[in-house]
Amino acid sequence: MINFLALLAFVLGTIFGSFLSVIIYRTKTDKTGIIFGRSMCPFCKKKLKFRYLIPIFSWLFLRGKCGYCGKKIGVHYLALEVITGLIFLVTFLNFNFIEIKFDQFFMNYEMLKLFIFYVIEFLFLMAIFFYDLQYKEIPDKFSLTGIVVAIAGNLILQTVSPINMAIGGIGIFLFFALQFLLSRGKWIGGGDLRLGILMGVLLGWDKGLVALIIAYIVGAILSLVLLAMKKLDRKSQIPFGPFLVVGTLIAFFFGKQILDWYLGGIFLGL
Repeated sequence: MINFLALLAFVLGTIFGSFLSVIIYRTKTDKTGIIFGRSMCPFCKKKLKFRYLIPIFSWLFLRGKCGYCGKKIGVHYLALEVITGLIFLVTFLNFNFIEIKFDQFFMNYEMLKLFIFYVIEFLFLMAIFFYDLQYKEIPDKFSLTGIVVAIAGNLILQTVSPINMAIGGIGIFLFFALQFLLSRGKWIGGGDLRLGILMGVLLGWDKGLVALIIAYIVGAILSLVLLAMKKLDRKSQIPFGPFLVVGTLIAFFFGKQILDWYLGGIFLGL
């Protein structure tokens, strides 16, 4: 039963991932009806039939092309669906709201609330990840709404204390603001400042710090690899938002283990 529900969580995530791809496109093109309205090909503008809207399978079946005009559909659409599905799956496994007692199933509503809260936040992070990756900017409607939801959710569910949220959000914002001022916006963008606040209020200052460190490490490693492969040169600009999202997700799921390992190593060294 749990395996079946985990599969359902993955499928649900792919559906939301497909929906996010529509929202990202309509946000960038400033289309009316961002949430509602039929999906259409961005090239030939024909409305897509249901068989072309099945997450993952439609892209694979059509070999990454529009079923009408044959134009290539970017692999990022497939990646968004798969990654969002995996995030829903991992979140369900961490906040399994189904309990089994004496061969009977019970709903744990506290865990269900946590599951819903975090998948909503992760949807904002996925929207930021792929939007910044494609267009090198982060819309305020994603980050600011994510901040409001994070604050409200943490207060209602008592997952991160108000003082922890305040220190995390303000601390990361000031850290980014200093870089922004010193570089005159060359090192980091304004959207990253709002994303920093979102990271801090969602994770708190401790896991937020872990997320920052991971983001910079992953960003440095990937940049060196791309430079070595000559995919980039020293003047190339790489959006930092995706690295911050990766750091946030890793810190959320593994931040406590990382902190325990690091602090344990310090005390062993003493």
